[in-house]
Amino acid sequence: MKKRIKQIIGVIIGIIIGISTTVGATTIFNSKDITYSSDKTSKTNVKDSLDELYNKTGKCPEGQYCYTAPVALSDKVELGDYIRMTPTSTSYTISKDLTGYTSDQTINPSELNIWRVIKKNEDGTVDAVSVYSSEDGIYFYGVVGYTNYIGALKILASSYSNSKYVFKTRYISYQGQEEHCKSYQEEDCQKYEFPSEDLSLINKVFGTYLTNPKSGKNLRYWGGLREGPLGQYWIAGIGNEIGSTCIECGYLMLRFDDDGSLVEMNGLASLRPIITLKSDIKLKNGDGKSESTAYEIE
Repeated sequence: MKKRIKQIIGVIIGIIIGISTTVGATTIFNSKDITYSSDKTSKTNVKDSLDELYNKTGKCPEGQYCYTAPVALSDKVELGDYIRMTPTSTSYTISKDLTGYTSDQTINPSELNIWRVIKKNEDGTVDAVSVYSSEDGIYFYGVVGYTNYIGALKILASSYSNSKYVFKTRYISYQGQEEHCKSYQEEDCQKYEFPSEDLSLINKVFGTYLTNPKSGKNLRYWGGLREGPLGQYWIAGIGNEIGSTCIECGYLMLRFDDDGSLVEMNGLASLRPIITLKSDIKLKNGDGKSESTAYEIE
């Protein structure tokens, strides 16, 4: 009878420990009778003794099974950390009515799956930018491409989402610009701020605005910059060839005169979106300190 009571008490203790014994993000379970030695710990109960032993050894006490619970991404990541996240879409097509190009164009959002943290938000969400730019570029052409440029980039950025992990998306933004202008001569269609907050965040983490396409091609990426100075209207990309039109960040991509006639056309560039990851995402493994050890999320 005494033995039976002991077994019952052991089961109850095991249940209590399984529910409430945590060390940081680690819960300790034990299916055997649990004892502790007062000469090895300063604690006076089983729960705190196991916790203290775990903290001292940095591993499960001998004979124990330890389960490491996932850690919240927002509690662990730091600026510059790498995260692996694959967008859901493998094919997205944007209409020529938005780009001004001669045909619709298709990209593969899922190719961009390595991101770096550029901002931690107060609500626990995390902003991250793609380490690489897209393998395939997008053409913008003429007045149609110019007037829809900001809005089209926003639409393209939305294709890099994954509803399980991503709260929202955006393209590298410049404040005060209309997404879709009725006329390329609109004053609001020409406003911009350089560098944008997004570019400043990117530069702080990477030490540069530049990046390389995942394919290794020498493509610039679109920078969300649209302006109409001195009777000429242009949009710019950011890449390995640096032009004076965008100080140290960009290169003139498409330009036309006040009458709408095309002056320069080099309107092909990659995409480099920004995602905002949800606050409740959990980390599985990785340390986030390099591309090869990027955080895996569940």
